[in-house]
Amino acid sequence: MPDLGIDTIAFAAARREEYVPLSSLPGAADLVPPERLAAAGIPLSRLMVRIPEDDDVDVTAQVLAALGPPVVPQPLFFVRSGPLRDPNVAALAGLVHRSGWAGEDVGLSHLDELGGTAVFGLLEWAVESEATAVICDEPLFADAAAGHPRFAAVGLRVRRGASALTVSGCGEGKPALTGGHRFTGRGPCDAWLAFCAALAEGVVADGDRVLLHTRGPLREGWLSLRAVDVTALRLVPAATASLLGGRSG
Repeated sequence: MPDLGIDTIAFAAARREEYVPLSSLPGAADLVPPERLAAAGIPLSRLMVRIPEDDDVDVTAQVLAALGPPVVPQPLFFVRSGPLRDPNVAALAGLVHRSGWAGEDVGLSHLDELGGTAVFGLLEWAVESEATAVICDEPLFADAAAGHPRFAAVGLRVRRGASALTVSGCGEGKPALTGGHRFTGRGPCDAWLAFCAALAEGVVADGDRVLLHTRGPLREGWLSLRAVDVTALRLVPAATASLLGGRSG
């Protein structure tokens, strides 16, 4: 089967302020499983928790709109880092309905930091010809010392065969492959946003190897790419797009 590749990347990031100290909510710390607190990797004294708000900031819908409808129906993979913002709302069903998505849809949640890298193992197995993948990060917890957290989303058009970017490999744990450009972040979208910034600045050239590396408190994942035809890559900032954070080297 031909290699999996990427032809289009859409991205969005929005700073959010609906986080309050966990200590300000009486009894809240006792309701959060210790495993979840450990996965957050944030000292309890600095731990902030997201309080749901009714607003129209939906970075996932924005990147899907920025991608535009595919020429022919194709599968949609909706990858979330954690729980739904509102447990009473079926986020994937709403996204499909609002966008008028014509193809099949698959939802994956609670992948945490691995949502933007190791998930390509599933895509490599599941994508037959073309598909759209939307990676969404709306963190439940935040570190008060790091400033206001952000919601972020990255939308990818992936296909088999000749593409602007070719997927060389992915996995969980320390990177098994080296890259000429390395972009690192904590959240599933961080390395992608840093990579998009480098693409926009013209730093990445044809033939370059690219390593996206995500390292959280408990796990890390990686994705290796090869730039084949950078000029053919469609890079689309969404309505609230902001290239924030991430590191390259």
